[in-house]
Amino acid sequence: MIDNYGREVDSLRLSVTGRCNLDCPYCHREGGLNDSGREISLAEIEEITRTARELGFEKIKITGGEPLLRNEIIEIIKIIKKNNFEDISLVTNGLLLERYAKQLSEAGLGRVNIGCDSLNSNFLSKNKEVIEPGLKAAKASNLYPIKLNMVVLRDINDSEIDSMIEFARQNDVILQLIELINTNNDYYTKYHFDLEPVEKNLEGKAARIIKRKDNNRRQYDLEGVFVEVVRPFHKSFCKNCRRLRITSDGRLKPCLMLNDNLLEFKGKSSFLEAINQRVVFDDRHN
Repeated sequence: MIDNYGREVDSLRLSVTGRCNLDCPYCHREGGLNDSGREISLAEIEEITRTARELGFEKIKITGGEPLLRNEIIEIIKIIKKNNFEDISLVTNGLLLERYAKQLSEAGLGRVNIGCDSLNSNFLSKNKEVIEPGLKAAKASNLYPIKLNMVVLRDINDSEIDSMIEFARQNDVILQLIELINTNNDYYTKYHFDLEPVEKNLEGKAARIIKRKDNNRRQYDLEGVFVEVVRPFHKSFCKNCRRLRITSDGRLKPCLMLNDNLLEFKGKSSFLEAINQRVVFDDRHN
């Protein structure tokens, strides 16, 4: 699938619930505006994922809210697996992962992203102490490669970056350093931490740099641990976006930060319309 800007679109991000068992202040809730509380049905998930696969989508990431709160999460994985996606992953805060990791793997899940913002259990709800049982269960269930998602916040956890890199090295996982998205002006102004200097430092240390297709992100090999930097409003990030989103109430969302172009799913034609409505940085974000 090619959009109006010549970008291949092969990745789907599917939110299966808006519910969460945490209330992280930086959460963008996948850009969802689901006030009805309705959750996308299994039948809708089957139809949407089957259609997406027919159109050439290869990757799917299951999100929430917290997707492990969805009672049918194992059945959802089985539906997606049946539709032959090449890469099935799930992003979680890790609180319920110990309970579900084995079942998720047996159902067809390939890998997980686990939120972990700090090694210190005294602050930030997603921390080493909370996620370690789920991390161990994911390893035991062969949900590889495992990624740790660290949202970097000024004067809260920015001093922990080096320690988190070592934690990732010790646990044989990939660390993703994520720059804060502006969903609340006051919070963003107070806590936004620019990751550009961090990325330049990683460039100087890396034994090699791997350029990924997704958003043109770079993966830095620090001799035994890989670190990625996610800067959501860097021009390269938006210009190289290959993703389409499904909201928790079953609508197509061409761009995370735009809420004026949500589309109801009506088969292949609505997929094509959503792909053609996707934007680039210079058009809408400057």
